[in-house]
Amino acid sequence: MSFNRRDLLRLGTGLVVSAGNPAWAEVRKRYHSDYFSFVGSDAEGSVYLAHDNNRGQTGDQFFADHWIMMYAEGTGVVPIVGSAHYPNPGRELQIIPDSEHFQFRGAIETGIRMVSATNGMEMSVGRLVPVLRRQTEDRDYWIGAAPATLRWRGRTLNGRVIFEFIAQTGYNRFTSDFGASWSNFNGLYLLTDDQHDLYIRYHERLQPGTPRESGMATFEGPGTLSTIDFSIKETQALADRNYRWPIRWEVGFQHAGGQWQLEASTVHLEAVADWTRGGFAMSVIRGEIRRSDGSGRRQVKGWAELLI
Repeated sequence: MSFNRRDLLRLGTGLVVSAGNPAWAEVRKRYHSDYFSFVGSDAEGSVYLAHDNNRGQTGDQFFADHWIMMYAEGTGVVPIVGSAHYPNPGRELQIIPDSEHFQFRGAIETGIRMVSATNGMEMSVGRLVPVLRRQTEDRDYWIGAAPATLRWRGRTLNGRVIFEFIAQTGYNRFTSDFGASWSNFNGLYLLTDDQHDLYIRYHERLQPGTPRESGMATFEGPGTLSTIDFSIKETQALADRNYRWPIRWEVGFQHAGGQWQLEASTVHLEAVADWTRGGFAMSVIRGEIRRSDGSGRRQVKGWAELLI
């Protein structure tokens, strides 16, 4: 299915309210985002939850949304009530404001709990601290990870969350041209079979203070990745479009004193939005990481976020 930017608001994806309004060009803008990427399992299989929580200010207008994608093995994509814009009367930016369908208790620094009675869902996440962090005068960006438990439909799924935080001034995603911000962004949020984390990000568009490739891992000790060699090995064509979805990756990187190689491919791809010259999709992916000498093999699974 194809969407334009205006359709994104109507469909509740939480990506854009409006774009290019000249009245907003010189007003105060701020934007905060807390993104939880969960992978967990029980005896019935694995469940994947991408739960993005965004707040923004443009002038005296305040915005909020949840953007959510869920996938369960044996079921496929699970519809979630509340993946939409919602009111922010408290003008909250520092914390995630509660909505009709999702409430948050605790804090990122000490452990946080998300509850949705509407969706029969409760997720508890341990204390989160930065592993990869980049700070400038107008932007704070960091990635961390922690153990997490998702209780859903009578199931208890134990796993991990990779958490991504953004706080930015001079910008508000709700009132920007969202599609103009991206050029082949691939964000891989992965869980290893021994319950550790791997995050790798690649973006063809160079931005001030942001490298083309970056990442972090917690296996063999938490730390950032270096010498990243990111390669998209296979893509999937779209009818009537010039862009293609990446579906298979090979990535070399250094971590914990060793040289590693990731090979991963798509299990399920879900297209979310299309703006003709690019689009947004989420993929469930699986693969393997191993040391360059063939030792230290680990299976991985998780999300690929694609903004093309």
